[in-house]
Amino acid sequence: MLLKILGSFLVIAASSFLGYVLSADCSKRPQELRAMQAMLHMLENEIAYLSSILTEALERLCKSNCGRVSVFFEATACNLKGGAMSGAEAWAAAVKDNVRKTSLNSEDAQILLSFGNMLGSSDLEGQIKNIRLTLDQLKLQEQKAEDNKKRYETMYRTLGVMGGIMLVIIFI
Repeated sequence: MLLKILGSFLVIAASSFLGYVLSADCSKRPQELRAMQAMLHMLENEIAYLSSILTEALERLCKSNCGRVSVFFEATACNLKGGAMSGAEAWAAAVKDNVRKTSLNSEDAQILLSFGNMLGSSDLEGQIKNIRLTLDQLKLQEQKAEDNKKRYETMYRTLGVMGGIMLVIIFI
């Protein structure tokens, strides 16, 4: 009898943990989208007001460390230091290599890749327009992510607990 109670408790605890892990993933994406927007605002300021070279601007952004999304800027700076890649190629390689390290989805990655197509290849005004367009797109993605968070976060937690209870009932 004690073994059944212990097993039941472990099943409920494991399924609840799984529900809370999935719930946490729902809340990470909006945070990372906000962090990416903050980093892009800083890049805009670096380019517009300090007239920094792209590599220097990216290196300064890496030091601000706005969460896991700073990995894109750090990888791009490293790719540019090699000198064999253009800004667009360095950004595309950084996004493709590091998007799995974040909670960003394929739509977010596509927006970041389209941002990189113009990176370092146009004049100051073109760069700023490109950054602002990307910021607008990321803002829309953030709103969608917040909606999904509200919709699914509680559902995952509840399904985790209820699924564990249901498994215990089935096993008993």
